[in-house]
Amino acid sequence: MNALIINIGDELLIGQIVNINASYIAKQLNLQGIKVNKILVIQDNENEILKALEEGQKYDVVIITGGLGPTKDDITKHTLCKFFEDTLIESEIVLNDIKNLLAKRNREMNDLNKQQALVLSKCKIIRNYLGTAPGMILKKNNSTYVAMPGVPFEMKPMLKEFLLTLKNENQNQIIHKTVFVFGIPESELALKIENWENDLQKDGIKLAYLPNRNLIRLRLSSYSHQPDIENKLNQYIHQLKEILGNHFVGEESFEDTSEHPLASIVVSKLKEKKYTISFAESCTGGSISAELTRISGASEVFKGSIISYSNEVKMNQLNVQKETLNNFGAVSKVCVEEMVSGVQKLLNTDIALAVSGIAGPTGGTPDKPVGTVWMALYFDNHIETKLFQFGNQSRDYIIESAVFNALAWILKKLVNL
Repeated sequence: MNALIINIGDELLIGQIVNINASYIAKQLNLQGIKVNKILVIQDNENEILKALEEGQKYDVVIITGGLGPTKDDITKHTLCKFFEDTLIESEIVLNDIKNLLAKRNREMNDLNKQQALVLSKCKIIRNYLGTAPGMILKKNNSTYVAMPGVPFEMKPMLKEFLLTLKNENQNQIIHKTVFVFGIPESELALKIENWENDLQKDGIKLAYLPNRNLIRLRLSSYSHQPDIENKLNQYIHQLKEILGNHFVGEESFEDTSEHPLASIVVSKLKEKKYTISFAESCTGGSISAELTRISGASEVFKGSIISYSNEVKMNQLNVQKETLNNFGAVSKVCVEEMVSGVQKLLNTDIALAVSGIAGPTGGTPDKPVGTVWMALYFDNHIETKLFQFGNQSRDYIIESAVFNALAWILKKLVNL
């Protein structure tokens, strides 16, 4: 089966709202063996919606989100009526759901709420227990259309309910395997695994490179009906481990795709080696620690951090010397060395990292411009320092770059690259 996703909303096109619905829907469809061929993001315009619905005739499944609200800018429901040559009727089931929801929130029903109970007469209703706009399933020729509200927390359970109805119909098999490669440029990696990649293609396995700085996701995808395809994929991954050695740093299931893969890998490697870690953070303000604590199980390895944003905290909590700050400043090699020594002793960890820098847009000097960041790493009873110059970029960019490079440095040590 193949699918088209249609996300409706001017707010998506002007960048006011991030389109998280598309990625969520695509992932859920793939897990059900439904291949997404196209995603359309269109404005709240009748002609654009009709054009997209007409294109949906090429697909088995069409998922639509947005424009089902009660206000004048929500025109999806009326446009669906035109496309399906149907009329709206009041659903008693939906009306009762709305009444119950409003009663729980101690709100009275108004005319706009009542209009939400209008659905296409030919549709099968998907009940919405978290909002007032129901979902609708409609068929035209060989295509199944599913219209749902654009609010993500309302849409997600409704989509899952629809997909349950397809389980027996769809016998397709889509398998994705993802591995992480670290510390090697994409071009070098492509040359190194060229023969291996050619063998993949012979078995109908598609390879995708998903780079993020010096961390690369390699996704192996199969749309095959071969009964042993999963075993073949695992064999290929084993071969890849042998080819890449320490550059192969982990695997990831498609179901549990992480938005913070580097932190996840660091936590995993720390667990493997039974190491504990701590941080002393100045310019990053706790962002490195936050990356780790997003990962389940981080408490096994992460003891804590000192956010030493002020010089007073650096001196009082981390034992940074006043002379160091006076002579060299907070953004200096000497300062981060004293910071990392202080936090390692205070929290008694195997590994510690300290960071201090100028995230801007103010605070830079000719000697220490915006984007200057010093780091110190305590590892194997030894302290190393690094100076990073991220340039006069945005504050967010400099902090994110510092976080990434801190975690990357730790990972290099853990895998001995």
